[in-house]
Amino acid sequence: MIENISFSRENSNFLNELKERIDDYFKSNNLTHYANNAMKMKLVLMTLLYILGYLSIFWVDGNHFFIYLLYAFLGAWSVFLGLNIGHDAAHNAIFKRRKDNQTLLMVFDLLGTNSYNWVNRHLGAHHVYPNIMNYDSDIQQTSVVKIFPKDRHRIYHRFQHLYMPVVYMLYIFRWVLYRDFKDAFSKRIGVFDNSNYPKKQLVQMIFFKLFYLFQFIVLPVLVLKLSWLFALSAFFLLTVLGSLVITFVLLSTHVGEDAQFPEPNENNELPHSWSYHQVLTASDFGKSNPFILTLFGGFNFHVIHHLCPHICHIHYPELTKILVETCQKYNYPYRSKKYLISAVISHFRLLSKNSKTAITVQ
Repeated sequence: MIENISFSRENSNFLNELKERIDDYFKSNNLTHYANNAMKMKLVLMTLLYILGYLSIFWVDGNHFFIYLLYAFLGAWSVFLGLNIGHDAAHNAIFKRRKDNQTLLMVFDLLGTNSYNWVNRHLGAHHVYPNIMNYDSDIQQTSVVKIFPKDRHRIYHRFQHLYMPVVYMLYIFRWVLYRDFKDAFSKRIGVFDNSNYPKKQLVQMIFFKLFYLFQFIVLPVLVLKLSWLFALSAFFLLTVLGSLVITFVLLSTHVGEDAQFPEPNENNELPHSWSYHQVLTASDFGKSNPFILTLFGGFNFHVIHHLCPHICHIHYPELTKILVETCQKYNYPYRSKKYLISAVISHFRLLSKNSKTAITVQ
């Protein structure tokens, strides 16, 4: 059984000032914490582009080249939908009514993944104890890669910085066809107690996955008279492109070469406060790039997200300015990479460093 970890006493000055300045920002600009009109319009347009992309598969008269292009586009765009709609909806950050957010959360199910499992992983484990080994299931998903420096070292980890680019290309393929089922039958997902998994959720998961596979494999074969091999190859391309996009995003927020992986002491206590832990373990990237902000759903402003997860990401650029000033005032270790590619390269440097460290903590 995994016991809860306690943080040291909160630095009330830092957190209080940050909250006060954020509240003042919303009040002075007559804004709410939720999605504004620009955010709502973005979500509508992104959804329409996805639907148009899918329908276009049946309009290109069986042209294999254009079908491949459309599947590649849909693979990448599905990630953008998940980041912009599903992620904010999981944090109840788009609409004030929780029920409305829960409806939008179903975007994960429609994209072949499972919203129930994802919320348990992300909110039940990752946001509670980010970057803590055996607690953060978002960071620690498979033994194929050694991300935590003190995780068990296996022989093949010495090559992980070489083979993981290929493994990451299978991220969504594995998620759709394996990981959700593994989670459904796991008693624990990181620190989250998953022992009472609802049978209703299992039925719903199977239904949506079959619908997703029918939509992208079976239906094109029936309507366009494509070969099964071509349809499967197009679907595989979709998952590869989606995997590349999502891993670029996820690798850039918590697991760079300068990442911190705090360890509790023998009493399961950490020597710092909750707010310090969030700043210590998360990092930003590409903040000046509006293209990244628009498509990545604010993931590149990740530190403020961990401190204020219930605020819609459309507000993160302005709130991060407040955060940086407050961190400087209280000497909190705020980190940011200027470019996305720098953050990704930093991750593989971490893998290379961990490949040389033969620590055998079980």
